[in-house]
Amino acid sequence: MFEIKKYVLTGGPGTGKSSIIEELKKRGECVIPEAAEEYIKLKQAQGVNEPWLEDDFQIQILKIQIDYERKIPLGVSRVFIDRGLLDGLAYVKMGTWQYKEIKAESEKIHYAGVFLIDQLGHTKKTEVRRENEDEALKIGNKIKQIYVDFGYDLVKIGFGTIEERANRVLDHLS
Repeated sequence: MFEIKKYVLTGGPGTGKSSIIEELKKRGECVIPEAAEEYIKLKQAQGVNEPWLEDDFQIQILKIQIDYERKIPLGVSRVFIDRGLLDGLAYVKMGTWQYKEIKAESEKIHYAGVFLIDQLGHTKKTEVRRENEDEALKIGNKIKQIYVDFGYDLVKIGFGTIEERANRVLDHLS
């Protein structure tokens, strides 16, 4: 059976993950967008201004993410994912039903590699990003620890232009 290699780009909010994903897409790579951003935009279009306050917010994101990963086109050998399933654990309290469900689903998958995208030193709040710089840094550190706890070796992608950072991701795989 042909196995698709899934590579996660992760880190705190505002690190440039989505911009790197877009650059990889421009270069012909198969990519999966950030499920949370898509879900937030959808809910806001439906009149829900702060969907992250909903009790099942992270579970809805989890479902979208799983669906995206199941719909990877046939014949694709690798895909770059804007946040993996494990990222959701950084946004919920340990021991809650949401944490348990995300953890259970995360244990069913394996990523071929995880790229930790460095904080840029500035995080701008947007319609879909509500964290300030301190919060983004804390979330980034939490995400890093979660992937390490799950046994992943993280490949750190430091500062640079979007193009340089995308090059580092691809260079690591060549």
